[in-house]
Amino acid sequence: MPPWDRWIPGVLSRAQVTALIDGKSLENFDSKACDHSSIDLHVTGEAYLLTQGSVKPSGSDYLRSLEDQGLVTKLEGREKAGGYVLAPRTTYLFRLKERLGTTNEFKSADFYGQSTAKSSIGRLDVLARLIVDGSQLYEGFTPNALKEGNGCLFLEVTPITFPIIVHEGDSLTQLRFFIGKPEDSEIHGETISKVLLPDGKYCDSMLSANLKNVKIAGEDAVAFRSREAGDRSPVDLAASKALPPSDYWEIVPSDKNHRLQIRAGSFYIIRSYEKIAVPKGVAVYCRAIDESIGEIRIHYAGFVHPFFRLERQDGQTGTPLIFEVRGHDLNVSLNHKEKMAKLTFYRMSEDASEEKKVVAAAGGSATSKSPYMDQTLQLSKHFGPWT
Repeated sequence: MPPWDRWIPGVLSRAQVTALIDGKSLENFDSKACDHSSIDLHVTGEAYLLTQGSVKPSGSDYLRSLEDQGLVTKLEGREKAGGYVLAPRTTYLFRLKERLGTTNEFKSADFYGQSTAKSSIGRLDVLARLIVDGSQLYEGFTPNALKEGNGCLFLEVTPITFPIIVHEGDSLTQLRFFIGKPEDSEIHGETISKVLLPDGKYCDSMLSANLKNVKIAGEDAVAFRSREAGDRSPVDLAASKALPPSDYWEIVPSDKNHRLQIRAGSFYIIRSYEKIAVPKGVAVYCRAIDESIGEIRIHYAGFVHPFFRLERQDGQTGTPLIFEVRGHDLNVSLNHKEKMAKLTFYRMSEDASEEKKVVAAAGGSATSKSPYMDQTLQLSKHFGPWT
């Protein structure tokens, strides 16, 4: 009898995902890349330019379908120390190293998947969307998709603001496994909101924008705004040296009424007013109320893992989350505490273990080693401190 026959519905823990890897149900997955409620996925050196732009998943043999229709061109040459330089507003496709198991036993089980770009990737204004062969939708899979497809995984990557350099082995996305339908594992009611949002005042599971100024390098700030495109280096995802933030961003305060103007075409990093602290038996997904609200687009690298952030180094309880906001065609005036996103709480199939992760998550998943556990208003880990 496979071990999952005894698992209760919910988000799989690190131990459960490791059991799938050890049992050969997941191919080329590395248990060291497991977080408390998800696992990092990694790009290979097989990359393509999507010549007509983004192409929605459409079932089995996804890559061959693109090739037959002339929608992809394989990238042969590499630049910049072996990496691919990805230009803004251009869409690329990478084959991922990992593959979902193709045994009948695994494909007939009741497994679902949900993925999201990693926090450090979202804060660079990069769209990274998982494609599972056999699925009709981005960012996940169902048991039917597993049966229809061949287990291959791809990542569609579109930088919007900054050029980036991607290397073989880089992790831009993470995958969360469920046993049973995700909606069957949701936890509802005011009590769960009160527990996870420590001040206890916000019981609707909603997050709002915090437009009260804080001090960043001596300046009032409620947001970071991307600078206009200029002659600057691409952001190398594998670089060990952090970039100077002022070359890429500017500090923006709110006005006297605690409002922030979102400029059309600009990208902003804003923090949530509410703070969150997650116990070991719960996993959280943060989703924009509507991907497009009026004339702005909101997206967030939406996984919040068990143990984020029950205890901060500064003694506080709870940590704000980060909104990545882009203006559309018109300028928009954003108000303090304006509703931006909704939290979905999921039951873990088994409680997460408090043991420390063996290696730090590349890209900044919310783990015990995450650079974002004690964040207030914070850029991607690829940028150094403001001076």
